[in-house]
Amino acid sequence: MTFDVSSIGFYVLDILGRPVSRIPPGGRADFIEEITMTVAGTAGGTAVDCAILGLRTRAVTTVGEDDMGDFMVAKMEKFGVDCALVRRAEGIPTSSTILPVRPNGERPALHVPGTAAAFTLAPADLDAALDARVVHMGGTGLLKAFDGEPTVRLLKEAKARDRITTFDLIQANPETIALVTPCLPYIDYFVPSIDEAREMAGVDEPDAVARFFKSQGVRNCVITLAADGVFVSPENGEDFHVPAFDIRVSDTTGCGDSFTAGIITGIIKGWDLNFAARFANAVAAKVAMGLGSVGKLVSFDETMAAMSSLAVKRT
Repeated sequence: MTFDVSSIGFYVLDILGRPVSRIPPGGRADFIEEITMTVAGTAGGTAVDCAILGLRTRAVTTVGEDDMGDFMVAKMEKFGVDCALVRRAEGIPTSSTILPVRPNGERPALHVPGTAAAFTLAPADLDAALDARVVHMGGTGLLKAFDGEPTVRLLKEAKARDRITTFDLIQANPETIALVTPCLPYIDYFVPSIDEAREMAGVDEPDAVARFFKSQGVRNCVITLAADGVFVSPENGEDFHVPAFDIRVSDTTGCGDSFTAGIITGIIKGWDLNFAARFANAVAAKVAMGLGSVGKLVSFDETMAAMSSLAVKRT
C-alpha cells in the first residue's frame, strides 16, 4: 500500500487568537498575544499530525477555489501530506472557523460550514482513497452530503479490503446516533470525546458508554476524557484508564484530533493499545501546550521524549 493512513472527511481552516476574555464594544480593539491559522478538523487536524509524526499520509476532502483553500493545500503539502485527492469546489467557500481562545483554553467557535457540507467521494477516487493501511473517517455530523449511507459504504468497502478503520465525529448530539449506528460494525477504533459519546449513548459513565458502542459492533472503544486522560475498552482484555499529562494548557483546539493521530501511529508501529494511548496522550499534550491544531507538536522523536519526561496527573 502507498500510504500508512488515508484521512477522509472534515477539513477546516481555523483562525485562532489568544487570550480573548471579551469582544470589545463597537469598533474598538483589544490587544492579544497570538493569532495563527491552521489546518484543523477531525480528519484535517489528524492528517497533519500524522504527517508530523512521520506517517505517509493522504488527505481526502474538498476545499474551495479561494484563498483559504489555497492556504490549506499549501500548508498540508508543507507538512508532507499528499493532497492528490483534495478536490476544489467552485462557488463554495472553504470551511472555516474563527476561534477566540479564552485564557483557560476554552474556545467558542464562529463557523462557516462551506465545503465540508458539500464533500463527497467520487467513485473514481475510491481505490486511491483506500490505498492505505489505516482508513480514518473523521467528521460525521458536519458532512451533510457524505453522512449516512455514503459513509457506511466507504467503511464497509474499507473492511472488505482488510483495512484498519478509525472513526471520529464532531458536534455530536442525540440525533447523531442515527448516522453513526450503521457505521459501528465497520469501525475498528472508535475515538470520540466523552461528551459526544455520552450524548449519543444516553449513559454517563465511560465504561457504560464503551459497552453501548461495543454492543453495536465497535471493536475497540477509545474515549478521550479531556483533562482526565483516556478510557479504553479494547477488543480483547480488560478495560483500562490512562491519565493525562500534567501540563500548562494554552489551547485545547485539536487535542482530540491529535490524540487520534497518536492512536493511528501506534497502530502503524504495532504497539499494544495501552502504550499507544500513552503516546497519544503525549501527542495531545504537545498540541495543548501551543496555539492551534499543531500547537508545539514537532516530531515523533520529540513526542517520544516528552512521553518519558512529562509528569503524569495524579488521579
